[in-house]
Amino acid sequence: MLTLLAQGAPSNFPSGPDELERYLNAFYILFGLGFIIGMLGGLFKSRTLQAVGVTLVFMGTGLFFVAVAQFD
Repeated sequence: MLTLLAQGAPSNFPSGPDELERYLNAFYILFGLGFIIGMLGGLFKSRTLQAVGVTLVFMGTGLFFVAVAQFD
């Protein structure tokens, strides 16, 4: 996951469905991990885990918007 994030935004955009699939896979990973980590934070009453989970969900949502806007 960190490898995907470290690659940053691609250079001038749509190269096809493979690129969109890569963005959507990163979205699924961020969104899923965010919810899992957030639920663990609620279970263990850890505000830090909750904050990390919410942050990951927001990052995933932002990535989704970027992917959809590029391939619209």
